[in-house]
Amino acid sequence: MTVTKTQLADAYSAALNKSLGKAWDHKFSRKDANTLLDALWPVVSDLALKDTKKKTPGSVPLGHLGRIKMRYKEATKARKGTNPFTGEPTTFKAKPATLQPRFTAGKAFKDEAGKYFRSKMK
Repeated sequence: MTVTKTQLADAYSAALNKSLGKAWDHKFSRKDANTLLDALWPVVSDLALKDTKKKTPGSVPLGHLGRIKMRYKEATKARKGTNPFTGEPTTFKAKPATLQPRFTAGKAFKDEAGKYFRSKMK
C-alpha cells in the first residue's frame, strides 16, 4: 500500500495529539501536521547537503527511523558498447558527477519490520 501525503498528515496529527496534545493543551489538525511536515523536508535536505565536498557526503539521522546519507557518484566517460537486444554497436553518453541521497533504515525500524513480517507469515 502506498501512503498518500494526506494519510501521512492524518497519522502524524494523531501521533502529535497522542504525545503532545495534553502537554501543549492543543489539538493538532491535519493542516498543522502538513505544515510541520512541509517544514521538515527543507531542514533535512539542507543538513544533508551542508558542507558536502567531493567524496565526503553529509549524513542526517532521523531517530529510530534511520539515516539519510549523500553518496558521491563519479562522472563516467562516453563509451562504446553493443545493444544486447539487436547486437548493433552503440555509444553510451557520458554522465556528470552527482550526489545521490540514500536512506539506511535504523535498527529499531528493521526490528519492527521483522516483527510485522513474522506476525503476518504465521
